Amino acid sequence: MRTLPLLADSRCRVCSQTLTAGARCSNRICGWHVNRRGFTRVDAIAMFSSPLDGAIRAFKYEEGKAAWAVVFGRLVLGWLQTHEDQVADVDLIVGNPTPPDRQPLQHIERILAAAAAEDTREHWPLRPYRVLVKPDPTPRSAGGSWQEKMAAAKEHAAAIRLGESVEGKNVVLFDDIFTTGAQTSQVALMLREAGASSVRGLVLARTPWGS
Repeated sequence: MRTLPLLADSRCRVCSQTLTAGARCSNRICGWHVNRRGFTRVDAIAMFSSPLDGAIRAFKYEEGKAAWAVVFGRLVLGWLQTHEDQVADVDLIVGNPTPPDRQPLQHIERILAAAAAEDTREHWPLRPYRVLVKPDPTPRSAGGSWQEKMAAAKEHAAAIRLGESVEGKNVVLFDDIFTTGAQTSQVALMLREAGASSVRGLVLARTPWGS
């Protein structure tokens, strides 16, 4: 991918949303105390705009697009390398899990696996599988109300199983897209309740307001 839709210089320091200078983010989760929302912040690699949005959709939903995992994995690894000072204390980098029978593929796990394959020196604690496992699918909430999204996010988090202890760990929770943050919040709270010291998010793309 030659160009990425870059983040704005003026953006929310919690969710990476574009803001006018001096404005307060209108995403309600950003106004919550960290103990209520579960995560400290979410860093986006880019905005969910052309051409990245089309590539992510194709990878997630179309057959024969698995090669995008390598591209996205390199983006993740590149971000980690560029921001190494900000994530030097991270103990685990895990994905917001998808069911093993998800079609056409487990997109989150594939991206982290591709990043791990590129990290030949094993510098980063990338764990695409086994730490967080979601055995079965749960209802989606795309296009739903805030209440519906939060209810679906709670159901999603409740379905996740821990394959390994996160006690005392500083965790990066990776996902492809951040919109409201409902899922990120609920999974982060689950990790905190399981003993994680801190949780921060990393996503390929931040959805612009109104999209």
